[in-house]
Amino acid sequence: MDTARRAGRNSGLPRGYLFDYGGTLDGEGWHWFDRTLYLYRRSGCQIPEQQIKQAFYGAEQIIAEEARRQGLRLRPLLERHVELQMAVLGGGARRFAAEVVRGFCEMTAEGWQRSRATLSRLHGGSRLGVVSNFYGNLDVLLEEAGLSPFLDAVVESVRVGIEKPDPAIYRLAAARLALPPEDVVMVGDNFDRDVRAARTIGMRAIWLRRGSAPPPEAGIADRVISRLEEIEPLPGGAPR
Repeated sequence: MDTARRAGRNSGLPRGYLFDYGGTLDGEGWHWFDRTLYLYRRSGCQIPEQQIKQAFYGAEQIIAEEARRQGLRLRPLLERHVELQMAVLGGGARRFAAEVVRGFCEMTAEGWQRSRATLSRLHGGSRLGVVSNFYGNLDVLLEEAGLSPFLDAVVESVRVGIEKPDPAIYRLAAARLALPPEDVVMVGDNFDRDVRAARTIGMRAIWLRRGSAPPPEAGIADRVISRLEEIEPLPGGAPR
């Protein structure tokens, strides 16, 4: 048995944790669209939410290939994303673009800082990994965030050809941690894609909620938290 496994068993930590990325490691329960809408509103933009949503998800469909091919870091990724949104929102929205990008980068940097603190505490006692539906440049962002040194596995949908909530992506992530699913805890902000899907293959799951929202369904998440630091095991054992 290797050092990490021995340490995990002796400390009461789960042997492995998997984390979602967007809305989890970079924002503690704050989905990218919700964050973007908040930043438009904070900037004074009153364009209807449905139009902003159309612009946001339209940009999502276009940007993936560029992000992977160019290996975009955070700010260039967001600048391009917001630029693509302008095609739907129109020239009148352009005056809000810089503030949206700036705010998003600042919020993400804060999320990264909190994640580094949490992963550094878990590192060595448990195997750690990320499983995410992302554009293809996740490795670049994890390196920029300073999270890569703590991770034993990264499974990104674009690169493996499987997307959450397909249970196969969770099986693959557990295999890359060299652990059975029942020894892994999934942590994510999307109740269906992260929590419910992981539970179908025997993983435990922690739902990272925004604020104090109740779980959409009781009895699915093993634990509900509002901050990543709360996943630290309670005295006497693993999260429950």
